[in-house]
Amino acid sequence: MDSLYRETALSHRSRLWNGRALLARGLPAWVHIALTALFFTVLALFLSIGSYTRRVTVNGELTSLPGPVRVTAPGQGFIISRLVSAGDKVKKGQTLYEIDVSHTTRSGVVSFQQRQNTQAQLKNVEGIINHLHENRRVTLETLEQQKASYATALSLSTDILKKAEEGLKEMKQNMDNYRRYQRAGLINRDQLSQQAALYYQQQNDLLTLSGQREQNAMQVLTLTGDIRTRAAEFDNDIFRMEMQRSELVRQDTLDDAAGTLVVTSPVDGRVDIASLTPGQAVNAGDAVAQVIPAAPPRWELVMWVPDSAVPFIRKGSPVNIRYNAFPSEKFGYFPGRVAQISSAPATLQERSSWSGAPAVNAGASETWYRLTVTPDVSQFVWQGQRLLPGNGLRAECTLFLEKRKLWQWVLAPLYDMRDSTQGAVDEQ
Repeated sequence: MDSLYRETALSHRSRLWNGRALLARGLPAWVHIALTALFFTVLALFLSIGSYTRRVTVNGELTSLPGPVRVTAPGQGFIISRLVSAGDKVKKGQTLYEIDVSHTTRSGVVSFQQRQNTQAQLKNVEGIINHLHENRRVTLETLEQQKASYATALSLSTDILKKAEEGLKEMKQNMDNYRRYQRAGLINRDQLSQQAALYYQQQNDLLTLSGQREQNAMQVLTLTGDIRTRAAEFDNDIFRMEMQRSELVRQDTLDDAAGTLVVTSPVDGRVDIASLTPGQAVNAGDAVAQVIPAAPPRWELVMWVPDSAVPFIRKGSPVNIRYNAFPSEKFGYFPGRVAQISSAPATLQERSSWSGAPAVNAGASETWYRLTVTPDVSQFVWQGQRLLPGNGLRAECTLFLEKRKLWQWVLAPLYDMRDSTQGAVDEQ
């Protein structure tokens, strides 16, 4: 059957998919060589001139100086009263909590009974001390009166003795005159003897007065010594009783501490945390409150750096800071500078006291050093509001370490290969 279409049309349709082959003329060889040479030249210049600074990112937290003071419970017991709340301003020594740590037996509260007995003994000792002071006063006053009496008698006997000595001198002169009169025949011998007897009698009276004066002086000296001795004895007795009173006061304080403990604020400031309520049990060392010191804070970042980066860190070097609470996508990076880096590795105890420190793993062999960074920005602005930082704010710091040429970084694997294939250093 003849086709309805022309044969030429069908032949053209069957060859319609065939196209015309066109051969494009390529670039000359010198162009390829020039481009290749230019590429390697630029690459060589880039590797030789360009440089790169190795960086490491470390974690840590923000803290203030002076930092918040953590107040702990001094003993095991339960809260009987809370005297402050969060946000209250407190003074140093102000009471924050009262904790009951007493023990109770069948006979009652042990600490209460002990304190009653101690206070009764303390009262008796106070009475004895008062009686000793009164006896000391009365005894010394009596001795002082006796001393004053003998001192008066001594003064009087001294005056009498002085006058008697003057009279004795006059009588001696009279006796000498009588002797001259007797030799001159003016008086008889009996009159001279009578005058001599009066003179010797006056001399004996003078000796008696002198002995009385010496006795009064000895009494004054004896009473002076007695006053000092009795005063020293009373003082010793009073001192012993005061020592006993001090011991009883100390025991009373211990008895009071065995019943109720008072938790006070160690600094002036503001209470940040005071969450315990009356009736809540606490153990020794449990945190009961946190006080923010009243002094204006100075903010620092405490970071933890591995030992591989420590040799390249210098004091005053710039760092980039990113806070977890202020994402870098919105707030960017904040500037800061290295303030100090520890010369000794951080101990496990030190790391465990910081929430931002690396976890203490038993199998970890890496050593960590404490790094202190001073941030240049201490406040943040978001939508026109000023946001203040807080203690414990997590942050990341980018530290800039050693700077090398790019070709040195590229050839670093070759150095590793060389070091792995060389022999012992002593053989070189």
